[in-house]
This record gives sequence, structure tokens and C-alpha cells, in this order.
Amino acid sequence: MAQSLDPNPQPSQPLAPDGSLQINKEVAVAELTRRMKRGANNFYWIAALSVINSILSMTGSGTYFVIGLAVTLIVDGVTIGLRESLPDASMIVRIIGLVLSILVAGVFALFGFFASQAKRWAFLVGMVLYGLDGLIMLAFADWIGVLFHAFFLWGLFGGWRALGELQKMSPQKATDFPQNIGVQ
Repeated sequence: MAQSLDPNPQPSQPLAPDGSLQINKEVAVAELTRRMKRGANNFYWIAALSVINSILSMTGSGTYFVIGLAVTLIVDGVTIGLRESLPDASMIVRIIGLVLSILVAGVFALFGFFASQAKRWAFLVGMVLYGLDGLIMLAFADWIGVLFHAFFLWGLFGGWRALGELQKMSPQKATDFPQNIGVQ
């Protein structure tokens, strides 16, 4: 087996001007995209578990997922109170409560959709709303709920940060908001 005695072997990748190896841009973009989508998926988890919480509440279960939205828990609590005070309209109240919870959770699912499509505004608005929802948990002293809100906010922030790095690597336009709306 012959071994090269060249004291300065050439690397397999070209050197950058500072002498360091260039990072494979495609691999970096793929990793950042994966991190962004993983962060966006948190919105889907929040939405899904909120709907499951509402279904559990509708069936009379006393358990819930702390990852879900405090707003849907409030809707569920109001629904329970109305069912008890209006026993003749119990089924209608349950349906209305579930529909309201699904609508609220659907907004978070939409944030997940737009965030996974690399829309920074979806991450930002969704994080602000989820943070405000966490303050509701704090107001009710649901400490485990507050901790899970913080954990999921951190995951959302990681997706937002990865999206920022992606946009720095390949800036396409200054904003992702549609331009020339109504221009013919």
C-alpha cells in the first residue's frame, strides 16, 4: 500500500479565502429546513392536543393535556357551566363549545401551516399568542402548564431562528408578504 508523502495534502472540498473548508451549503440548508419545520410542527401539536382536551372535557373526563391552549380550557369550562345550567340544551352547548375550541385550535394549525411554508410572521404572531395563552396558565397558577408553554415556546423560537438563518443564506426578497395586491 503506497502512501502519499505530500506534506500538504489537498482537501476534498475547496478552501475558503480564510483557509477553512467550505461548508456544504445544501447540507446546511437541509438541516436548517428540518429545524424550521420541527419548530413549526409545535403549532400542530398545540392545536391537536387542545382539540383532544375539548373532546375529553365534552365526554366528562377530568384529565387534560397541559400542552394545550388555556383559551380552549376556558371555553370547555364555560361549556360545562352552561350544560349544567341549561340541561335541556346540553347537546347544543357541547357542540357549540367543541366548535369554538376547534376554531381556536384551527388558528394554531394555520400558524403551523404558514410557519412550515417559511413565513416568519406566522412564527412571530403564533409565539406571541401562545405566550399570552401561557400567561393565562400563569394567572390560574397552573405551573406545569406554564412550564410546558415555555418548553413549546422555546421549540417555536428554535424554528423561527432556523428560518432566519435560512433567509440569511439565500435572501430572496425583503418580505414574505404578498406584493402588488390589487395592482392590475
